[in-house]
Amino acid sequence: MPDVAVVTGASRGIGRAIAARLAESGYDLALVARSEGPLAETAALVEGFGRRALTVAADITRRDDVERVRTTVLDAFGHVDVLVNNAGYASRPQPFAEWDPDDWWQVIETNLRGPALLCRALLPGMLARRSGYIVNINSLQGSKVSGAGSAYGVSKAGLMRLTDALADEVRGSGVTLFDLSPGLVRTEMTSGRPDLDALPESAWSPPEAAAEKLAHLLSGRYDALHGRFVHLTDDLDDLVGRLAGDARLLRMRPPADPADTTATTA
Repeated sequence: MPDVAVVTGASRGIGRAIAARLAESGYDLALVARSEGPLAETAALVEGFGRRALTVAADITRRDDVERVRTTVLDAFGHVDVLVNNAGYASRPQPFAEWDPDDWWQVIETNLRGPALLCRALLPGMLARRSGYIVNINSLQGSKVSGAGSAYGVSKAGLMRLTDALADEVRGSGVTLFDLSPGLVRTEMTSGRPDLDALPESAWSPPEAAAEKLAHLLSGRYDALHGRFVHLTDDLDDLVGRLAGDARLLRMRPPADPADTTATTA
């Protein structure tokens, strides 16, 4: 029976690259995004690797939509091996007092409530099968002062703690969790930002790089990193090798920690 992965935010960018890479690895894909149209292009990529692609248009912040995702996916595939919580949202940075409260909260709902609802929906099946991976696409913005981007930073800090809490809760169950930061990637979310446009080309990473890193995390070779925040630039073998002897290798390291070698903005 083929492995099955659910990828949210799969209509473009990082989500599309992840879906294609997992299809290349032999996964059947359930592709989730708000709009059905763009998902068709991702589905075509998946099917180009000879894998099945199921598209589900859903708002991951709505409980009824997430329940529909769960039932649709299980009806089609019978089980889920991998959940990739990739869907994300960021408003244009501005002083906190100038934020529209509803817009500020929408960032929190998309980046934290959505992944929490999906974990709640799909984790029980993984626990019953004593097997599965959950990868939350995260950012270093969750572990440092975000300034005018407070909503995004708060949402990603919350997502880090969600991964941390669930990892502790399911430890020893056969289910493995990771936070993965893809680095700074050119997407609709990062376009038109003067602060980002001024960065050199070397600061940016292609979405395919994050997809490749995620594929490595799913290989089973790095399960010792269960619950950890992993950055695109991290050497996974080095991290595993340092776990036993480095008491300072904590799951979340503040940017000022000299043990942190992943100084980046994403």
